[in-house]
Amino acid sequence: MNSFRSTALLTALVAYFSIAKAQCPAVWTDVASDLKTTFIDSSGNCNDDARAAIRLAFHDCFPGACDGSIILANECTDRGENAQLVDICSTLGDKATSFGVGTADMIQFAAAFGIASCPGLPQVAVKVGRTDSTTANAAGQLPGANANATALVAAFAAKGFSSTELVALVGAHSAAKDLNGNALDSTVDDLDTNFYTETAAGTAPASLNSDISMANATETSADWNTFGADASTWADAFVPAMEKLGLLGNDEASLTDCSSVLTAAFA
Repeated sequence: MNSFRSTALLTALVAYFSIAKAQCPAVWTDVASDLKTTFIDSSGNCNDDARAAIRLAFHDCFPGACDGSIILANECTDRGENAQLVDICSTLGDKATSFGVGTADMIQFAAAFGIASCPGLPQVAVKVGRTDSTTANAAGQLPGANANATALVAAFAAKGFSSTELVALVGAHSAAKDLNGNALDSTVDDLDTNFYTETAAGTAPASLNSDISMANATETSADWNTFGADASTWADAFVPAMEKLGLLGNDEASLTDCSSVLTAAFA
């Protein structure tokens, strides 16, 4: 009888903690409310903080893991490649401390929120529970704005991404600006496919050399043109690639899904 009771108690505890883990912590609803005022301007458009948050997720994850080290190990201030992100690093680092949440989670949550703030794409799922790190990821991992398509494909392949995933992820530049503050397509407040068509045609307000290379290179131009011609095809490729990026260096099974918080914030 005692053995039966012990087994039943253990089963109940496992079930309880499984349910608890499955529920997004309430604090993320507060974070979402705060980010909405931070990322959306008085006209209802996404602002430069939202754009920077999307980019920051890539800069934290790609060198090794989504672990918050871009903020916690001072990669943001110590590495020139992150110079344009110093302000958003400070903003999100302060918010993580203020709300008592993980810095790595804050970065990924903010990126998903930034994507939702710049309309055009389906929602990107966001999960929390990453382990923060104060140890810097390896330097020299991020491809530069002048990298050619061959180098970019190789760099992304080394991280487990296909050339199609690479081209899909670069579509985030549709809501991006260059180092001089110039938009990379004519509809910078939206995440849309104008970026692909305008870059390929040479009609974008500004373009990165890396993007021009991918628009024309044999290994990437077919995907580039496909995404430019069909927003649904791009969305179907971008969303899972972005979700994959946000899990680098983490065990997805150990994380808690907070996507419902985003859904509620933009309902």
